[in-house]
Amino acid sequence: MQHQETKSPVPHGWWMHLTKKIAEYMQSQFCQEVFFGPRVLPDITVVVHEMQCSKTQDTTASLQYKEIMATSVVLDENGNIKLWYLPGAIDYTHQKNIWNSLHGMSVALEDSLKPSCQHGWCNDQILFHEMADLRGSIDCSPGWYQQGHGVRYIFCIWLHQWVDQMSDVHALLSGTLAVIHPQMFAAGQEALIWLGMEARTWEDTDMSSILWIWNLVYNCTSVMVNCTTPYHTDINGWEPWLDMLMMVGDYMPLDMVIPTLKLQFRYNPGTIIAISGSALEHGQNVHQSIGMLLCNLPHISDLQLHSTAIV
Repeated sequence: MQHQETKSPVPHGWWMHLTKKIAEYMQSQFCQEVFFGPRVLPDITVVVHEMQCSKTQDTTASLQYKEIMATSVVLDENGNIKLWYLPGAIDYTHQKNIWNSLHGMSVALEDSLKPSCQHGWCNDQILFHEMADLRGSIDCSPGWYQQGHGVRYIFCIWLHQWVDQMSDVHALLSGTLAVIHPQMFAAGQEALIWLGMEARTWEDTDMSSILWIWNLVYNCTSVMVNCTTPYHTDINGWEPWLDMLMMVGDYMPLDMVIPTLKLQFRYNPGTIIAISGSALEHGQNVHQSIGMLLCNLPHISDLQLHSTAIV
């Protein structure tokens, strides 16, 4: 695996230094285990599936799809990876910390719910579990406004607290991306460094105050809690980039369905699915599950900025 270096140094004092160190360790450990040895970790069999596209099918049809439960990758006809399936990637302690971190944003989550079809499916209250104590969907980013979006939850105190609490998880997710897509990791880190330089130029103290603790290589996080994900493709994405999805919570068994492939992947808590969301239609096969899906969604602008989501 060729290590990808960023063009610019990470600014002094940024927590991104922690992410960079963890990513370098994970890349080195992966290369040692896979290519060189001696092996310390248990053998991991990665099943390779060739991509076979089809049209959208309804939920009933998805019950006939093959269910995948083992670590897998999906390749297109040119050998490009379109999906990684990594069950059990995040341990229970980190899952619990992720869930507990949401309570500080409970008011913002509830306020985010809107009447059907007014603000897109991500905030459609019909898709959220009616009996859940915690539910909603919000977008957070140090560069959200600079990407041309409307104002979202960027500079409030509870967001700073949440980013602080999520620093270990963000470093692990970023390290995972460094292993499975090193070019995207390097591009995401470079974009955040560029945002830091722009913040200094604009004298944007709000953005500067969040960037130094933002140690995720994606520059936006959308948080969606206790919600159904309908079948969709990510219209703002770029096909070579990967969305990173992770579910946490206590819920009945469910699957992430990929109608494009006629496959469904068991979505146990702690599972990571990295997927080309603009190429592969995807959604859940269970309505209103109790839990939170953590997903990183790359969006490309003139500056190749990325965004992340937690669903």
